[in-house]
Amino acid sequence: MQDKLVIGMDFGTDSARGILVNPYTGEILTTAVSYYTRWAAGLYSDSENDQYRQHPLDYMEAIDDIFSTLFQGDHSGLVKHVVAIGTNTTGSTPVAVDDRCRPLALQDKFKDNPNAMFVLWKDHTAIQEAEEINELAMKWRIDYTRYSGGIYSSEWFWSKILHINRKDLEVRNNAFTWVEQSDWIPCYLSGLEKPAEIKRNRCAAGHKAMWNESHGGLPSAEFLCSLDASFYPLMNRFYDQTYTSDESFGKISSCFVDKYGFKPDTIINVGGIDAHHGAVGVGAAPYTLVKVVGTSTCDMLVIPKVDAPPLVRGICGQVDGSIDPGMIGLEAGQSAFGDVFNWFRKMMLTPVYAILENSLTWEQKEKLETDFFSHLTEEAARMEVRDSDLLFTDYFNGRRTPDADFTTSAAARGFTLSTQATHIFKALVEATAFGSRAIIERFNTFDIPIRAVIATGGIPNKSPYVVQVMADVLGCDIHVVDSEQTCALGAAIFAAMVAGIHSDIAEAKMSMAAKIIKTYPTSLVNKKKYDVIYKRYNSLTQL
Repeated sequence: MQDKLVIGMDFGTDSARGILVNPYTGEILTTAVSYYTRWAAGLYSDSENDQYRQHPLDYMEAIDDIFSTLFQGDHSGLVKHVVAIGTNTTGSTPVAVDDRCRPLALQDKFKDNPNAMFVLWKDHTAIQEAEEINELAMKWRIDYTRYSGGIYSSEWFWSKILHINRKDLEVRNNAFTWVEQSDWIPCYLSGLEKPAEIKRNRCAAGHKAMWNESHGGLPSAEFLCSLDASFYPLMNRFYDQTYTSDESFGKISSCFVDKYGFKPDTIINVGGIDAHHGAVGVGAAPYTLVKVVGTSTCDMLVIPKVDAPPLVRGICGQVDGSIDPGMIGLEAGQSAFGDVFNWFRKMMLTPVYAILENSLTWEQKEKLETDFFSHLTEEAARMEVRDSDLLFTDYFNGRRTPDADFTTSAAARGFTLSTQATHIFKALVEATAFGSRAIIERFNTFDIPIRAVIATGGIPNKSPYVVQVMADVLGCDIHVVDSEQTCALGAAIFAAMVAGIHSDIAEAKMSMAAKIIKTYPTSLVNKKKYDVIYKRYNSLTQL
């Protein structure tokens, strides 16, 4: 009897999304979005110092908002049909927790301490610590960075822990252990209070914490304590085993049963990284590059184990069982994409707001915000592509791939007195596309072919111009699917699997994954021009 439902939840940078899904057909019955109130207010972050932190209450309140919205009105009775809930989050976004799995920021003495909160994926305060990890790894008898692209990043787990250990002695002394956001969300949903029983997900462990079976799991205690003595109290409090998202984390907490009416045997899945679930949500096949495009990009590729792909240097890891549990998952990405465009809008509009502070109505301000990109897009789309055009690199938030380097910054060449806002916007769009091409070329350098490209996330569904430029720069067609919630959909697919509704991931994707609705073909005329400009881009990245 087809009366079972599943929920997929995706905790992104600015908001959390939840979808209630029919697992037999893939139909999304209802959707909920909850924006993080403290994050939206700019609390606990300092962009000038690359510090980005999020309070656990933002996530806890978002969960309540999502459940309340999903089951309001005519859908109120559907909660009894939910059999499993899958979740994913950004990563690496770790937090210090106490011996009952509670983030330290939930304690009164830490409630306004950013170091006791989740250290968001794009926080780059740990650049020095990442350099030290890389230096030690190159000398160590085991190269723990081998499956992480050969370079450990300041965006990742150990770098961030070490930075907080050094910066905040009180947090260091009160931390029982550290947990990724993608592990803490299912921990909270299930009411788990024993850190040793947390099922750590393979995606975050393998791509962000250097976990790999070939060297016995995580980096050794000897390695971490040689890096810094502050790791000593944390030893034996991490983990040895990891789990994939098609496995059960536990049953839903009684507090959610009492509050919303879930059945007590509702399953909570093992978590995962948002973009990894997004690749599953679009139904990606082997050698299809899935670009989850939002504030940044995460570029995923799955390869059958029997193909034994070589280790690719300079990417964000390749892990047996990540993304698609039956394959080897490879991850790359750009540390800024949509954030580049948002930076430009903010830079252009902030002085306007300051000058017209008392003259602009709320409606006029909203119109400026909403029409800014549509106006520039229309003008940029009419402009001819020329070899001598203004050129940017895309390293506005450092470089993630190829070869992570968050000490580098964006550069530009070609400004003149005739340069206008549209020229800058066009060049920024092209820069993000050039960064995408550099990723594909890195895979190709290691003889890994890219047979198709699917773009998903907020931007591909809203900006045809950005996708078309990318298709012209990459020199290949780009497919866009019929859902903006592919990350949440991927979580729902895993929920359907753990509930036993589908026997394997191929069957689940066939029934539930998003479908391609539009293909952007390459313009051969523009491709030839972009081939020339891309050479200039590569030269500019070397400066």
